[in-house]
Amino acid sequence: MKKLFFLIMLFFLFAPPGFCENTVLRGSVNYTVESARKLAFEGLDLKLDKKLLTPYIEDENNKENLELIKSHKQTAGRKVMSFVMAKGFVKGYAIIYDDKPEYIYYYSNGGYLVAVDIDKKFDSNTYPYKIGKYSALTGNLISIGFYVSEDEQYVYTKNGKLRAHWVGNTGYNEKGKPIATRDFSDNILENSF
Repeated sequence: MKKLFFLIMLFFLFAPPGFCENTVLRGSVNYTVESARKLAFEGLDLKLDKKLLTPYIEDENNKENLELIKSHKQTAGRKVMSFVMAKGFVKGYAIIYDDKPEYIYYYSNGGYLVAVDIDKKFDSNTYPYKIGKYSALTGNLISIGFYVSEDEQYVYTKNGKLRAHWVGNTGYNEKGKPIATRDFSDNILENSF
């Protein structure tokens, strides 16, 4: 027994650099649909002050943003991403401004604001976090995204029904059946839901 202990100690003493660093166990929190739902709704505003949206109702860079999407390019000051939802029936684009990373503005291809995502406690390095999606027309909450990691999110309707549990690029329903896919390429977002 003493020999085994001695050999193990020698191994760790003379192990290749980084060996111990790579074997450190790291814990994480596991969420269920129900536990994520509870946390997602805690302290979330159900209605948005529409005055916050007034300056963004119409995208004055609509033609330029559509061209950026078409050419798979970005420009300084903002990130532009296309989206396709509802099995191709809803198309548009989203903008994240560098100076307002806590907001994502969703526009129709005609350049009119349809919704906005808000993460009041935005910090790109901290999980979990939640994002409320609000209607540009009414200011009412549409849905909630609860992000537990870079590759896992839960999306709920305003009534608390699971819309999708995203793991990587696949969205699953409450029964674990795949219902949607998404693809991030060249900073352009295509999402079919």
